[in-house]
Formats: sequence, C-alpha cells, structure tokens
Amino acid sequence: MSVQAATDARAQRAALANVRQALGAPVEALVGYGELICGGLADELADLKPDAERILSAARDLSGQVNRLLEDDTSQELFGSQSVGEAEKLLRHDLRTPINAIKGYGEMLLEDLEDMGEGVLRPDLEKLLAEADRLLGQLGSIVDFSRGDLGDAGARLGADAAAVLDDLVAHAREDDDAPPEETGRILVVDDIESNRDLLGRRLLTDGHQVAMAESGEEALDMLAGGDFDLVLLDLMMPGLNGYEVLAHMKGDPRLKGLPVVMVSALDETSSVIRCIEAGADDYLPKPVNPTLLRARIRAGLEKKHWLDEEQRQKRFVREAFSRFVAPAVVDQLIEDPERLSLGGRRQDITVVFTDLAGFTALIEGAEPARVLPVLNRYLDGLCSLVRDHDGTIDKIVGDALHAFFGAPLEQPDHPVRAMNCVAALDAFSEEFRRQPEARELGFGLTRIGVHSGSAVVGNFGGEAFFDYTAHGDVVNTAARMESVNKQLGTRICVSGVTAAGCPDVDFRPVGTLVLVGKGDGIEAFEPFQEASDSYAEAFALLAADADGAAEAFSQVATASPDDPLAAFHSRRLANGERGPVIVLSEK
Repeated sequence: MSVQAATDARAQRAALANVRQALGAPVEALVGYGELICGGLADELADLKPDAERILSAARDLSGQVNRLLEDDTSQELFGSQSVGEAEKLLRHDLRTPINAIKGYGEMLLEDLEDMGEGVLRPDLEKLLAEADRLLGQLGSIVDFSRGDLGDAGARLGADAAAVLDDLVAHAREDDDAPPEETGRILVVDDIESNRDLLGRRLLTDGHQVAMAESGEEALDMLAGGDFDLVLLDLMMPGLNGYEVLAHMKGDPRLKGLPVVMVSALDETSSVIRCIEAGADDYLPKPVNPTLLRARIRAGLEKKHWLDEEQRQKRFVREAFSRFVAPAVVDQLIEDPERLSLGGRRQDITVVFTDLAGFTALIEGAEPARVLPVLNRYLDGLCSLVRDHDGTIDKIVGDALHAFFGAPLEQPDHPVRAMNCVAALDAFSEEFRRQPEARELGFGLTRIGVHSGSAVVGNFGGEAFFDYTAHGDVVNTAARMESVNKQLGTRICVSGVTAAGCPDVDFRPVGTLVLVGKGDGIEAFEPFQEASDSYAEAFALLAADADGAAEAFSQVATASPDDPLAAFHSRRLANGERGPVIVLSEK
C-alpha cells in the first residue's frame, strides 16, 4: 500500500469513527434516560410504570438497530440485493418506529405527571424527548452513512462535527512511520524466541535500547541489576508467569513505578482486567499491532519520564533541605511539593538570632584543636533544637546561629514555636557553658534576639549554590534585638510583635528601643520573666515619665542585685534620661 493510500485509509477510519460517535450518542442517551425514568418511579406512581417500560424497551430496540447499522459492512448488506430507494425507505421506517414509540409514550407520561403534580421526573422526560427529536433530525445522516456516503453524513451533522472531522483527517495525515522522538531502554520478556526477536527488532528500528529475557526468573534478575524505562511482559510463560512477575515488581519499591505493558494471546476481558488491577499500565493482544505497540511504548516512556523527574525533584528537596529542617518537615515537602516555593515568596515568619559572648577572645586565646570540638558540639546542640521545634536553620556564621519559623511550611503559630525553641536554646546554652571543657575555655553566655514579620523566603544561591534563606527588615531587626542584649545586660530580647503572638509566655517590658538607623521605636520584652510587683510599679512610673521612676528603679536594683535589666534602667535614669524610650548608639 502506498503512503498516500495508507494516509487516506486512516483518514477514512478516523472520520467513520467520529460519525459513529455523533450518531450513536443520542441513542445511548435515550437508553440512559429511559433507565433513569423507570428507576425513579416511586410506589405511588406504579400506574405509570408500563408506559415507562415501553419507552425503555423501544430505546433498547433502537440502540440495537443503530449499532448494527453503524458497522463497517452495513452498506454491503443493505444495498447489495435491492435498490438504494427501497433500502432507504425500509431503513427510515425501521428507525422511525421505535423513535415514534418513545416520543408517543414519553409525551403521554409527561402529561400524566403534570396532571398528578409530580415534577421530579419531568427534567429527565424532557431531555429524553429532546434526544428523540434530535435523532429524528439525523435519520438522513444515518441513511447516508449506511450506504457509504460519508460526505453527506458529515454535512448533515453540522459545523461542530465537521470541524472535528477536519481535525481528525488532519491528524491522520501525520506520518505514522516516523521514528518516536523519545526512546528508552526496554526489557522484552517472552519465552518464545521468535516473539522476542520480532519485538526486539521493531524496537531497535525505532531507536530503543533492548534487553531480552526468556523467563520470568531471568527478567527479575535483570531488573534487579539493571536500569530500564519500560517492560514488555508476556503473560503465559512456564515457571514464573507474567502475573507473578508483575506482582513481584509492584511489591518492590524500586520497581513499582516502572511502566509494564502486558503482551499475550489471551484477549479475554477478565485477563485484561486482572492485569490492569495488578498494576500493569497497558495490555496488548498477540499478534502485536506495530502501531499500537508504538503508541503504548510512547505513553509508557512519557510516564517513566515524569516519574523520573518526580524522583529527581524529591531527591533534590531531601538533599537541599535535610540540613535546614527536621526530617518530618522534609517528608511533608516531598509529599506536597506545591507547599514549597524555591523561587521566593513573601511569608510571615519569626526570626531567631543567637550569638556567643566573647567568641573572638575564645578563638584567639586557645588552640583550635581544643576550641573547635567544643564549639561544634555547642552548635550541633543548637541546630538539633531548632529542627526538633520544626524550625529552619538559615545559616551558621562563626558562633552565631540564624534560624526562622514559618517557612518553608507555613506555620500560623510561628511566634509560639519560636519562643518554645528559644526557651530550649537558652536552657541548653546555660547548661553547656557550665560543663568542664566549656568552663575551662571560658565559654560565654548565649544572647538571643527574636522578631516576627514579613520576609521574602526562597533560594538566593542560584543554580550553582543552593541557599534557602530569608531577607527583609524582620531579619535585620532580629539581629539588632540579639545585639541589644549586650547593652541591656539580658540574655534574650524579644520584640513586641513576637510577644503579642505568645499569650501564654511570661514577659516583662524592657521599653521602646530606637535601633541604630531606625526612626521608629520598637517595643521590647524579656521573656520567661514574670515582672515582680516592684519592677512592674517602677516600669509604670517610667512609662508615665513620672519623677519617682529613678528612685523606684534604684530600689529594685538594690533589692535584686542579680537583675541586670533593673540595674540598666537605674543607671540610665540616674544619668538624666527619662521615659521608656531607649535610643541605642550601637548596633
């Protein structure tokens, strides 16, 4: 057959299939609505059931007739032994009879329902009558189709169907013999040598890499040691049959996603269903149709491509984030990658900064071999606590840890999570610096700053270096809140924004801090400190800019010599400062 003849034949088949669909649809609709109407009649409408059953019976009779008429060799049967005119007359009569019955009984049933005030079945009856009218209008198309006149049939179907026909014909002219654009490594499993040879040669011609196994056992051995993109698996084999090989593959996590196309001389529906239910991607009957084979392999390789891409993305997420967040968070990101935006997006987060007091002197005053093991244990402890509280480690700079909560996974309670982590970080740091090795090295206290706000979070490292981090004023402010501890004498300083999100945490007010480079002040608090009555009274006087504030804080500082914040306020007030606003001169 010439290329043009093959193209024309395929175009004809595609067009015939579309005409069958267009003409068969209203018939199947009549059967469907007939079944719904019969099934929807309540007991009190039992008198109407005979007419409903007549409608369904006529619809099924019509469906059988139309299905026979839409077979390929209908024209030979109808027009082989009688004139065209006689055949058309008989055809129109045979089709009109059940359609008229459907319309007649349907209209009577509709009238009966209206008289009874019953409206539940009315919509289905109206749709049934509309489909019957539609089919009556297409009788000419069915006659044209049955005698082989596709052109007139297509014209009668209207513009929409004609457009579909044009599209099908256009696609039919594509070269079926062109080699596939995507090729892969395919394992052919068949116990018959000639079958393996023929399939293998076809696949090699299309540019695929081919490996062959003559038994189920050999196939599993090759799958265990090789990397394949698709398996063509024979069903009927001695030893391990295709079902058993398929079951083994689907039970193996490494192989369960590998596309499998079953190939067998068994063309029973039950065999096909069993294979698909067992996890096969498709089923091809023998002898294998080369065009279908190519189509199945193309679909299987596309699936394998997307599965490989999905696995690559999962590996990337796991490798990229395992050092930033807890394994459970990584698992959530892999499970739902849409929750992750590496390109950067604005999110509300809480930022935590830590810093080790006296780090520079520590590094310069001792041998690195002594300092670094202790420092690394300290930093490992901090990082573990951040991950344990579902936080994200931004980076470690020397002795300082930068972390945030609320990304990559959104956490509406990120201030609470952050403060729970801060409590753990503070307790760990205090206990660590009392250990013998740390004490000998002169490990200082750990200062912590916390602030909440909006930041742009994402990968700021480009393709060459993955750096998942946060940028924005919230980050800078959190760093300043950590630094201000040195001037206040505190270990932890938390912004009012964060404190407001933690109603169950005890805070005492520090004042309004005007940070270097900032015009507006920010409320600051010291956490995990319930303000004593004397401190609360002194701060109330301070907030009101009252004359008695200096004396009140002097008394608090004298009564609590281990309270550095009370001592700070006492000193600044004694130096002539007033009110709760604290203007800072150092970062």
